[in-house]
Amino acid sequence: MSITVMILSGGRSRRFGGVHKPGVSLGGQTVISRILGTVRAAVPDAKVWVAGTLEGLTAAEAESVGNVREEPEFSGPLAGIDAAAQAMGESEVTLILAGDMPLVPAAHLRELIAACRASGLPAAGADDRGKLQFLCAAWPTALLRRRLAEIGRTQDRAVKLLFDGLEVAPVDVDPSTIVDFDTREEYERIRGKLESADPDAGTESVGADAPRGGRPVPDQVLRMRDRAAAELPAGSSMSDA
Repeated sequence: MSITVMILSGGRSRRFGGVHKPGVSLGGQTVISRILGTVRAAVPDAKVWVAGTLEGLTAAEAESVGNVREEPEFSGPLAGIDAAAQAMGESEVTLILAGDMPLVPAAHLRELIAACRASGLPAAGADDRGKLQFLCAAWPTALLRRRLAEIGRTQDRAVKLLFDGLEVAPVDVDPSTIVDFDTREEYERIRGKLESADPDAGTESVGADAPRGGRPVPDQVLRMRDRAAAELPAGSSMSDA
């Protein structure tokens, strides 16, 4: 079974102050690196295409993916999907993912692919508003290309046009894992969920070992601190020094 994955990374991030959302740090990684890591865990052999900028990926990660840009730039996610569909090779299933959805679990991606294969339909879960999450969905590749051809012009048009008139295979999912973020407040909520699930996650969190501003203390400094504490007389503390 051949799988292609599209990660959409071409927006302006206007509501996020113009800062490229997939490139911001979350849990010690950029958002897009987290998404790519989840994709690799779910379908290690998938061919991955980034539709948009590669900002936020390491050099090695950028080398491992295909890259295409919608024409004209910033003409919307549907145009990005169209550009990637034209650039990629043949595959059985295409997985479409927003580049600002960092909590999606690998298990859900596998379930989307399985539902798509079993039904021959696009597969998606419902978000926290009970609406299909159009940008976390698996498609039969041939059907996706056919729908794009039927739509014609994709620039500045809604992704939901792909789904119009089509039956969708529903996949159960915790809605909190398929949330995206457009604003700083939404980003902070996602960061809070990540940190509550893994208190050690995130260079942004401020803990006992983090200085003001949330930047982590380097391991070397922590080791020096611990060594110094071990050499103190019994009953003393670092604050006594």
